[in-house]
Amino acid sequence: MSHSEFIILPVTDADVPAVTKVVNSAYEGEPGKSWTSESHLVAGQRTTEPDLQKLIDQPAVTMFKCSTAAGEIVGCVLLEKKETTLYLGMLSVLPGMQAAGIGKRLLQFSEGYAKEHGYDSVTITVINLRHELMDWYRRKGFVPTGKLEPFANKSSAARADFSFMEMKKSL
Repeated sequence: MSHSEFIILPVTDADVPAVTKVVNSAYEGEPGKSWTSESHLVAGQRTTEPDLQKLIDQPAVTMFKCSTAAGEIVGCVLLEKKETTLYLGMLSVLPGMQAAGIGKRLLQFSEGYAKEHGYDSVTITVINLRHELMDWYRRKGFVPTGKLEPFANKSSAARADFSFMEMKKSL
């Protein structure tokens, strides 16, 4: 599919079930089959419909979906306005659609959104054991800030030997 065949729009309340499925499938995919899989580190769901709804109900949060022309939601990204940077989270693509440029397109869209809203940087957090994911973000211009945060996800059980590493991209 070409980039023009994908449509990026804000997530609505009606989209929450489909977006929750996209996020969970991207993070839970089988290791070796989905390069974004975290199932070897984290057991359980990445999010739930009620948790996702609470997130998108926050005034500083906007979540976007990437859909095919037929309306199938194939990717998403959460953007949160912080004091000095735009935080990007839950960048997710259905495992069967990965490597189609959807993640890159959502990232480019997010950077444009940041600029439109007066931000000069985008910040993400990545599990510090996810070297292939950190490398992907490095290729997109993100650099580690040196800040680590404890991993905390109430929806899942996780190993205790990793943290979130903050990465930042200046725009």
